[in-house]
Amino acid sequence: MTDASTGRPGSLFSVPGYPAWFGADTFLLCSSAVHWIVVSLMAYRLSGSVTLAGWFATARGIVSVVTQVLGGTFIDRHDHRTLILVQSGSCGILWFVMGLLFVTGRLTFFLFAGLCLASSAIFGFLDGTSNAALIRVVGPSRYAQAESINQGRDAAVRTAGSPIGAALFGIAESLPFFASAICDAAAFVSALFLRFPEEQGQRRTTPNAASFFGDLIEGWQWVFASRLIMSSVLIIGLSEFGAFAMHQAINLQLVSSDTDALLISLVNVVSGMATLIGSLISARVCDRIPVGKGIVVILALIGLGYLPLVFSGSYAAIIASSIMASLPMPLFAALVNGFVFSKTPVDRQGRTRAAVMTTIMLFGSMSGAVAGELLPRLGFHGVVLLMMGLIAVSVVLAAANPLIRAIPASPHWDEVSL
Repeated sequence: MTDASTGRPGSLFSVPGYPAWFGADTFLLCSSAVHWIVVSLMAYRLSGSVTLAGWFATARGIVSVVTQVLGGTFIDRHDHRTLILVQSGSCGILWFVMGLLFVTGRLTFFLFAGLCLASSAIFGFLDGTSNAALIRVVGPSRYAQAESINQGRDAAVRTAGSPIGAALFGIAESLPFFASAICDAAAFVSALFLRFPEEQGQRRTTPNAASFFGDLIEGWQWVFASRLIMSSVLIIGLSEFGAFAMHQAINLQLVSSDTDALLISLVNVVSGMATLIGSLISARVCDRIPVGKGIVVILALIGLGYLPLVFSGSYAAIIASSIMASLPMPLFAALVNGFVFSKTPVDRQGRTRAAVMTTIMLFGSMSGAVAGELLPRLGFHGVVLLMMGLIAVSVVLAAANPLIRAIPASPHWDEVSL
């Protein structure tokens, strides 16, 4: 739908189905944001053990990754609207049951852990459903714009979600879980109104297990056969590893220097606000920037954003770097995700996202441990230089790759293939 006065595309909210999709996806994100920090606090409160609480967090991450691998194929074989209803409905029930058990004094650590792992399994298994549905709603030509809006929305919700969850936890420890249940219920209601264009129907469900694993293998083979996708994954993985490790090093540096907890949380708030501003800019320019050249420039800007930390580890330098590095990230995500997933066929969206995100998550999952090991050995400035070096390598790889360098702006994506 185009604005007649300017000739530019109108608001995405004028696209049929988009308001319902946006509501469902936003409420699912709100549910996750509200209980994200509270789950770890509750695990420690119920177990009384830092070790058990730490292993619990690790187990949740492992469950999410493992189920995501299988979930991508399942998503491609079933109706997206139905899966969003299942995801929001089942998770909402689990969070409500947790809150109810806590109020009645029947919630033990192992019962809590079991219910949380079940929620992680459902969320991981169906995690790509909403994104697969988005491209069916807005179409490939406007996917980058939608991704820009999502980046800003995600930053806003996550920035506000943790403090709200912590405040609710302070009032009554069961409140964050009931709040998550309410958010999931709102997502369920929004998804009831979700409709897709008739011409973009999906494959029907087939109960054949052999066919399921055949589809899974075929989907991953398709991803790994694409030199462009695999090159992108390597470059994104290196850059995200560097950025995530930098973030972990900053947190550890602040903690080890006895920085007030409120000031530490303020770094995340400032980063979230910078990401939000960056997403507003991205939504206006993402369809006009050549993706290949944009990737090279933006990665360089992200790396240079950490330059103040080379000279100083002060709180002011950390705040400045957090702002400078966070501003370009939404545009980077919009260009990369917009191109890759708009070019991916609808019936391969789930498997492609599972393959790409699982591979990238393997890079990110190691960043915390690496930062923790290197910080005592290299010092803060040494870790900063090393991680900036990794980001610089990703810039060189992107600039030297003719497949990536040649990716045009979104109006010309039909001229290239994965």
